Parts: sequence; structure tokens; C-alpha cells
Amino acid sequence: MFVARIRAPGNGAGLPFYNPLDLRVGSALPVPWANGPEFANHEFSVRELREYHRQIGGQEFRFTDYLLRAVNTKSFDADDTFTARVRALPNQAGGHDALLLRLYDEFAFAQDFLEVLKDTTGILEVTDDQSGAKETFTRIHDLREPYQAAVLVITATTPDGKAASANASALKLEYWDYWRDLELAGGHTAKEFLFVEMNSDTGWLQLWRGREFFP
Repeated sequence: MFVARIRAPGNGAGLPFYNPLDLRVGSALPVPWANGPEFANHEFSVRELREYHRQIGGQEFRFTDYLLRAVNTKSFDADDTFTARVRALPNQAGGHDALLLRLYDEFAFAQDFLEVLKDTTGILEVTDDQSGAKETFTRIHDLREPYQAAVLVITATTPDGKAASANASALKLEYWDYWRDLELAGGHTAKEFLFVEMNSDTGWLQLWRGREFFP
């Protein structure tokens, strides 16, 4: 049914998708200083969109990732870039919540890492490369099983904000969601999120890490 939806428009017609930020491929997206100093002095543009579909309890849930290319405006190095994404999720108030995630790591399928993800404790420990300190994340809402998601990958959009059907494809992912309480200045805390995605066909793994997005 998901693939049929992609093929349905035909004749170059646009394919509607969940686009709460009303962005297009190529759109600029300002990322204010409030999101962290590591995002300062960078210009962000949308290079791809991904609409996720999940079936939970017989109901369909959707959210969209805006994949961003960040270019350092203070550097003369054309390769001084990194990849980020804004994840926009519907909320119960009829609006959306958003997370700003940065690609933390990626690697080919590793059975030992998959066993960690399947561990019944729901705990994932991450070691900081600089300090060597271990940071402990737990599954959101104490879940243990991964989510299964069909993903609409959009690499071009129409002027009215639909997916260009000739530039839309499908892939299947499994992903695990984690969070932890991050200590801030003044005794405050904030939720930090970590998502692990595995391509169901290739086994390629990506780790995305971040916090609430402040537009």
C-alpha cells in the first residue's frame, strides 16, 4: 500500500506528505544560537525530506525528518560541513514538536551492536570520545522492541510543497529511541534524545543525537 501511494500520482503530479515546517528541498532553515554553540556560524539548507510511517495498534502514525546540510560560513574549507536533521512530530494539541538531531555515528551492520540494542534492560551506554565518560540512555517509555517504519524519501519538491513523484522512493527501517536527563546550568535539566536507525535491507546503522529544536 505504501509503494502504491508513491506510484499513484503519475504524470509528474506532486505527492502530498506531512510537511509541518512547510519547507522544500533547497530551502534555508535558520538555526538560532539557542540550539547550541556548535550550530553557530553555519548555514543550514534542506537537502532531503523523509516521511516516516508506523503502524501501532492498528493506527498509522507519521512524522517527518528534514535532512540538513550545514556549511561553516567562517571557514575557507569547502568540506567544512556536517549533517543534521530536524524531526517534526505531531502533538496532541494539533501542532507539532521538533527535535534538532546531529549525526553522531554510522557504520555497517554489526551483530554485537544489534545485541546491545536488543538487550532486555533497554539501556544504551555511549562513551564520550573526548572525556571517556560514559553516558547512559534508556528506551523512551520503557519500550524494548524496535519500531518498524516505512519511509518516504523525497529528494525534490514541487513549488506547492509536495513531493515530486519522480524523485520519491521508499525504504524500510527499524529504529530504537532513547533519552536521558541532561544537566544544564543552574540546576536545570533537559531531555537529550538518541535514535538508532538500521536499514532493513542493508543493515547500515546510524545514530542521531540531539535535543528540542528552538526555531
